[in-house]
Amino acid sequence: MAPSYELVRYEADLKPQVAALQCHLWSPSTALNLAYFEWKHERNPYIEEPLVYLARCNGQVVAMRGFAGTRWRVGAGDDSREFTALYADDLVIAPEHRNRGLLTKVMAKAFEDLSGSPFHYAVNLSPGPLSYLTALTGGWRSVGLMGPMRHLSWRTVLHRARTRLGRRMPLLAPREREQAPFADIDAAWATRSGAYAGLSLEQAPRCAEMAALIARVEDERVRHVRDATYLQWRFQNPLSRYRYLYYGRQSLEGYLVLQEYSSDYADRHVVNIVDWEASSLDIHTELLRAAIALTRERELFIWSATLPATLTRLLVRNGFRLRPEPRSATELRHVLMLRPIRDVRSAGSWLFEDLPLAELRSWDLRMLYSMHG
Repeated sequence: MAPSYELVRYEADLKPQVAALQCHLWSPSTALNLAYFEWKHERNPYIEEPLVYLARCNGQVVAMRGFAGTRWRVGAGDDSREFTALYADDLVIAPEHRNRGLLTKVMAKAFEDLSGSPFHYAVNLSPGPLSYLTALTGGWRSVGLMGPMRHLSWRTVLHRARTRLGRRMPLLAPREREQAPFADIDAAWATRSGAYAGLSLEQAPRCAEMAALIARVEDERVRHVRDATYLQWRFQNPLSRYRYLYYGRQSLEGYLVLQEYSSDYADRHVVNIVDWEASSLDIHTELLRAAIALTRERELFIWSATLPATLTRLLVRNGFRLRPEPRSATELRHVLMLRPIRDVRSAGSWLFEDLPLAELRSWDLRMLYSMHG
């Protein structure tokens, strides 16, 4: 007999079950999963309580879809306007309950419940293949790819070739050494810091200074609010670790944020540029060249789809190459998805302050805004 499922909204007594279920997605550590859930859903600065929807079978949580609060801004200065959108994420289904249509049922339950909420849009910048395909049949629109670019050093190419060979010939596999977070980058900085006048590499975010710089240089497109409150919360993500490259001694004139993952499921050779801001192209250049030099043992990624053309050309000149577009939906990882929470039939009027939200040109998107960063 087919199992029977109960669709419910999250309550606090289900948190241990959620942390255990998320061992299939976030990390194998329930303690780390609890920390991530509490950071993302309980301490979120834009919603008052977790908006998480679950499927239970015989009283046990077997599927989850979460919605985290995000805050977006359009326009500049005193004329800017903001709206809160829900970030759909955290999709996981226990292996023995997959291929039963649970995702569709959980999402239908979620949007039925959220139809009475004050939120107008749901977004997702990090859908997996299953959630992407299901979303397209559930009123979502694919706005555009994020254009991931990567800088791949010869050391990383060699390491990965040896890893592939080692799967067939274990004696030739490279030795994986346990090391402290960012140990290679910190060591590289210790030997090279004198070459970078005006730059510093730090372990803590200067949230107020970063927010002040952002306010000076950001454009009028749709972008996530990056005030000090958001940055302070964002950089506490337990599934990520960060290093901050800063330019400027007296006042902050530029920064670049490097990120690596803390989950045992993640590729430890990947480092992301999750945010990159500066008051001039020359400072952008100095920050980028320092980041490349510090990550010579790693694969360095950045999203480029909504960058100004000057910065895209700068990336290309410094060895970044656009990753090939996905050949099928099963390879999708970096795409903006958008859905009205109430009336999905009004696709032609998906506007905020006269900007068409269903067009990628309206957005300024950074990996920091997504759960990739």
